[in-house]
Amino acid sequence: MMKKQIKDISGNQNIWYWYVFGVVIIAVLLMLNAVTSRSLSFDLQAGENTASYTEYKPYLSLPKGEYKFNISGNGECVVTNPDGEIFGVGNGVIDVKLGKDESNIILRTESGSISNIKIDSKHAIFNDTIMISLMLAALLLYIGYIRLKKQGDLTTSAVAVTLISIAVFASYPLFSDYISYGQDLNFHLYRIEGLKDGLLSGQFPVRIDPTHNNGYGYITASVYPSLFLYIPALLRMCGISLVTSYKIFLFIVNLATAFIMYICTKKITKSTFAGLFSSVVYTLSTWRIINLIYRAAIGETLAMTFFPVIILGLYYILKDDKSKWWVFALGCSAIFHSHIISCIFVVMISAVTFIVFAKDLIREKRYISLIKSAVFTLLINLWYLIPFITYYFGVDLAIRHTAYNTEYFSNAIFPAEMFNFFNDKFGYSQLIPLGIRGNMSLSLGVGVTFCFVIAAVYFIFERKNKLRNYTFYVEMFLFTVFIMFMASTLFPSELLQKPKLFNSIAGTIRMPWRFLSLASPIICIVSAAVVSSKVNTDMHKKIIIGTACLICSISFVFFGTAYTTEFDAAVKIGQAAPNAGAPGWDNEYFVQGTNINNLEPEQYEASDDSIQITSYEKKGTNIALELSGAKNSAYVEVPLLYYPGYSAKDIDGNRLDIVKGTNNVLRVQLHDGSDNIKIKYSGLIIFKISCIISFLTVAFAVFYIYCRKKGIQIGYNKRKN
Repeated sequence: MMKKQIKDISGNQNIWYWYVFGVVIIAVLLMLNAVTSRSLSFDLQAGENTASYTEYKPYLSLPKGEYKFNISGNGECVVTNPDGEIFGVGNGVIDVKLGKDESNIILRTESGSISNIKIDSKHAIFNDTIMISLMLAALLLYIGYIRLKKQGDLTTSAVAVTLISIAVFASYPLFSDYISYGQDLNFHLYRIEGLKDGLLSGQFPVRIDPTHNNGYGYITASVYPSLFLYIPALLRMCGISLVTSYKIFLFIVNLATAFIMYICTKKITKSTFAGLFSSVVYTLSTWRIINLIYRAAIGETLAMTFFPVIILGLYYILKDDKSKWWVFALGCSAIFHSHIISCIFVVMISAVTFIVFAKDLIREKRYISLIKSAVFTLLINLWYLIPFITYYFGVDLAIRHTAYNTEYFSNAIFPAEMFNFFNDKFGYSQLIPLGIRGNMSLSLGVGVTFCFVIAAVYFIFERKNKLRNYTFYVEMFLFTVFIMFMASTLFPSELLQKPKLFNSIAGTIRMPWRFLSLASPIICIVSAAVVSSKVNTDMHKKIIIGTACLICSISFVFFGTAYTTEFDAAVKIGQAAPNAGAPGWDNEYFVQGTNINNLEPEQYEASDDSIQITSYEKKGTNIALELSGAKNSAYVEVPLLYYPGYSAKDIDGNRLDIVKGTNNVLRVQLHDGSDNIKIKYSGLIIFKISCIISFLTVAFAVFYIYCRKKGIQIGYNKRKN
């Protein structure tokens, strides 16, 4: 027997070496594609047409380097960017040298026209091939290690491989060299580019996106949470294209969703089977994928990733180990940095749960854990919360002038479509009078629907209760039923919208079908607990997991097939993020009264003709000006939108006042002799203080955890006499 084991180990060792060799060969072959990644080609279409020039779409996005632009047409082409920097001028072949990554390269002609561009480089233009090859190699090596090298109990590793496989399968609609249509795609791509350009311009954390609005900047990063978008932004800074950076990020979201749902459900149910079951159903739930890919609602999808953490946090505070209150704090923080509207859902489920279990909260002093969680959440998020409050409530933004929502009820879901099995219909959220036909899919999907039925049947008909923490699951399920009721046409939203309070909340949520995003994870967790309590044998568990994978995969393929075959490319590698809808569909974060059409690039002017601007340089949110004739009471306006946090100094370090100018652009008040001016975004002092407080809080938390693990006591212990 011993000899056989030694022989098996030796055989596996040899197979492992050959497996590694094969993976290396595959990675090298993939990397050879970089040789063919040295050129890009695009057909051009005339876009903005003014009296002096014509711009051509698409705009381009290229990393730092030297290029040859081979342009077809009969006009002299100018290669520039929104800051007015000229990279090249000419007919036919233009040599272009980029000193830094450029997010928006613009092609213009003053006369004639151009129709096509071919971009050549001596090296691979992007590092996409290398990144994808390394990711695939790491994935294959990990799977091979689990199968051939790892000793002992392989249950945990097998689960990990299963979850990774599910995440890969959930990402298969992304396996192309372009991004297809997404409702909010342009908005989020611009946010990624804004973060990247903000970091390159010296901001950290980024408060103003310098890419938006012809380089005038936008406040998105401060009022629309962007923490997790730093991942694709950093990939962009590593030479990865916008298309691939975005797709890698979506894959990471799928991977995180699979693991987070598994871990949270396992912690609640104390069952590996339940964790895997809920993760499979949830990760492949087509409502989640519709949010991620078709709607390109990145904030809502991220919130769906972290809703299970909220449920686990509530479970710890109310029913289990109350010392793990920090889980709820992390869940709240993650939701806050994902999607502000989803914070309303967190408040709703938390309030209902705390009211239902008020006796437990008070009798066992679990409210102390709740207070700790609230304080910790506040402190670690102060770095973002203070700027958010400052800009959202302290600046007269257009979003605060939005009329009360009168179509909330009209976007409700017909019960007939809520339980449709296959989510493969594309469109927009149609108003109720238009009916279901032509509406985008607004259903839970086949997997989650089955889970809902399983849980409903159990709670209605099961008499022998074997479910641990039964009341917690009942409360969660009933809450889910209620929010699904709120999302439907059966709920009297039209009547309740008349009071101002309900209408203001409805106006914030805007679409009642958003409740499906919270209902889905709760249904998956509750049903997993129910199924786990009824299934005892390993064979039955494997059959159920296999069946869940099959059913959810078939449903998902319906969506994936429809999505990948019905839409053309929206953004290709090398193209800049399209600017249609980039500031948001309602232009929410402009200062009220801003005329967007008048935000012309390179537009700067002085208060009178006696002031001459002799030198002008703009990089992101930083501007350097040299001028003559400066005097008291005079001013100069520059192509930056006014938001608090900008500063201006002359060559002697004297601070110059900044106010709102024409069309809400930034106006610098001059002094006598202010001939050399530097403008930059540095934020407000309170922003820096809030960052320090959050940093110290996190640092103390890490130190505390380290001391706990090492058995080191913190604090003063009174000596006994």
